[in-house]
Amino acid sequence: MFHSDYKLITDRLPDSLVKRAYQSLLNHSKNPVPLEMISGKSDRIELYLRHKLEVYENSLNRKRKNMAQEKLLRPRSLSECNVFPASPAIYVTDNGTQTENSACNHEEENNHHLVINELKVLSQHLLDYRQTFEKFMLDIENEYRERNNANKKLRGEIGDLKLQVQEAEKELASMKSNSPH
Repeated sequence: MFHSDYKLITDRLPDSLVKRAYQSLLNHSKNPVPLEMISGKSDRIELYLRHKLEVYENSLNRKRKNMAQEKLLRPRSLSECNVFPASPAIYVTDNGTQTENSACNHEEENNHHLVINELKVLSQHLLDYRQTFEKFMLDIENEYRERNNANKKLRGEIGDLKLQVQEAEKELASMKSNSPH
């Protein structure tokens, strides 16, 4: 089927997707790939397989997130939490303390860990965005300062030119008044 170098990619995909990818390449309507190219090494084949793997892993991650959110949002009934719905189970441990059935607690604990992990990921993204935003703002501030300094310099030059024009006008006026015409 595919070249052995792509085994790291194809092993992470279900067999059905590997077969579908193979058939899609062979039977592509606009640009079918020859069998020799599929079974050989090719950048095009590797990119295609990596894309398939990325799409597959993204869909798995979406499903996991959706399932975790559904578990968090779904109200639990007593029958889901208790092993024996007719009577809640209470166990006595060796140290004399009582604990309730922890089947529901494990699920809540797992959901708690999922939420904590997602919060960690989100906080890391926020830190990354903050650093990027701070750099962006520093760049804007530096550009503003440079433009402001350039504008001050130009205003000074304009003021000097205005003074030169006024002096030239005065000189012309005095030349006109001194001329015999």
